[in-house]
Amino acid sequence: MKNRNVLLFVVGSLILLAGQFWLSSRYAKPVPRAEAPVVEAPKAPAQPVAPVQAPAPVAAAAAGAPAADPAAVHTLATTDFRLTWQVATGALKQAVWLQDGTKFFPDTFAGLAAFQGQGFETVREEKGAEGTTVIFENAAGDRLSYAVPQKGLTLRVEGTSPRNAPVLLVANPASDEPVKHLGRVFSLTEKSVEAVTWAEMLHDPFFSFMGAKRKVLPPSAERLGLDAGIEKDEKNQRNHYFAALWKLPRPAGRDASGYQLLPENGHLSAALYLGPKQAETLTAFEKPYTKVIDYGFFGAVAHLLFWILKKVHALVGNWGWAIVIFTVIIRLATWTLNTKQTISMLRMKDFEPHQKAIQAKYEKFGSDMTKKAEMQKELMELYKKNGHNPMGGCLPMLLQMPIFLALWSMLNAVFELRHAPFFGWITDLSAKDPYYIFPVLMGASMFAQQAVTPAVGDPAQRKMMLVLMPAMMTFFFAQSPAGLTIYYFVFNMIGLAQTWWIMRSYKPQAITV
Repeated sequence: MKNRNVLLFVVGSLILLAGQFWLSSRYAKPVPRAEAPVVEAPKAPAQPVAPVQAPAPVAAAAAGAPAADPAAVHTLATTDFRLTWQVATGALKQAVWLQDGTKFFPDTFAGLAAFQGQGFETVREEKGAEGTTVIFENAAGDRLSYAVPQKGLTLRVEGTSPRNAPVLLVANPASDEPVKHLGRVFSLTEKSVEAVTWAEMLHDPFFSFMGAKRKVLPPSAERLGLDAGIEKDEKNQRNHYFAALWKLPRPAGRDASGYQLLPENGHLSAALYLGPKQAETLTAFEKPYTKVIDYGFFGAVAHLLFWILKKVHALVGNWGWAIVIFTVIIRLATWTLNTKQTISMLRMKDFEPHQKAIQAKYEKFGSDMTKKAEMQKELMELYKKNGHNPMGGCLPMLLQMPIFLALWSMLNAVFELRHAPFFGWITDLSAKDPYYIFPVLMGASMFAQQAVTPAVGDPAQRKMMLVLMPAMMTFFFAQSPAGLTIYYFVFNMIGLAQTWWIMRSYKPQAITV
């Protein structure tokens, strides 16, 4: 009866929570945009900033031709990109990575560096020795220019406005559409990165009924940016391999509309990086920006593993074979730990008859906690007398977990593995195996390794885990990057051979009672 009441209580609570969440998501009003905190950009004491005029009065005061049609765009192609601007605002609406046609932003993206004064009327290009400068102008004297190198990832943005009209560096949208399939927006300092996903800012959290609130734009800094890169499989996109990054002369202003850079004495300048999250190119822009590469909790370990992987790749020239050789290196490095783990399990098998005898001795006392403590004490004395640590089989596995987790983060984050082929059907090591061949092989290798590994305990439980664990891991790795699945398959195969060799050479040892 008590169990049934508890079950009814839990089920009823879940139904109530689900109902509340559905009602709140359907009928709750969105958080007003005006509630976002306002952080003013610091003003230079020696040169006071003239007050910013609202766009409407500026437009009314200026004489000349009307602003360009909002639908009018200007396009420029370089060695690396095809860039598209909106002529009326001078905003950079799209960048296409010409190596594989990847778009940086959704087609509905509001754009970077949208001018907030009177709209621009004309656009022109000035060719130079190193690239092209795209210039937007109007009759009021406003000017916004982009110095675009013919080959390179950094644009120089310059602005002139007699009325100190600001430039909206990154817009804070009112809905998902302008930032659909984009990941995070972030601000960086020398030591840290503050990152928030667009979804966290645009949607109420699940526990909003308990007081949890939407997040807001990260605090402003001299370094700002957002994840970019819309992959071909955009609906299932998990990783963003590109970024758009601002390097500013001072922290931007932050309000409900987004990050704004105000001119100083009518002039502003900034650098804009458009490119992959790749350590070399980010370091060339400025070293702190390498923090946008998300290596996860075990970042230091991931850095080291990727350094090793790059060295191997430099020798073999293929990232897939580099992962295979890298796996062999990792397995050799952990060979002693794995050997101790297997021997510990075999040793526990030797203890099993004596362990069962002690358990049978205390079985008549049922659930008496005092007697259970005595039984555990007697078991530990048996292990101690024979110089055995019962946790010896688990410790090596725990020590290897940071390597596995770091490798998981690294293979999901590094640009170098994006679209990198291995052989045959594996044309992208950062994407899942399209035919699920390696996940199945990995599951089969895990089953084989568990089958030959010595184990103690309840046979029925072991039999269930023998099937359940490989099945779960196969399902899990079916959606994982092919590079990680290949790593784990090779890791298991080497482990299978190592276990077979240890068991072949192991000789049971006498137990001192």
